[in-house]
Amino acid sequence: MHPPIWRRPQVPADLKLARPHLSIQTATGWENHHMHLFTTPAGDYGPRHSEPGHRDERKTPLDTVAPTPGGTRLGYGV
Repeated sequence: MHPPIWRRPQVPADLKLARPHLSIQTATGWENHHMHLFTTPAGDYGPRHSEPGHRDERKTPLDTVAPTPGGTRLGYGV
């Protein structure tokens, strides 16, 4: 079993969720070939053409899903 990987980046509160996805892809050396999903207390967010029920990450600022800096954990999966 692989250990979980986590990071605690500091980003602007009004950053749209699609931008951290691109940063994660770049930082890990991934090439953006797989679907991904942000899991938040406010719901699930992903690419525009993702599963039904997932909200569009391009339209959602970070402070909407994590209003308290450092107080909300977001899940990210590929």
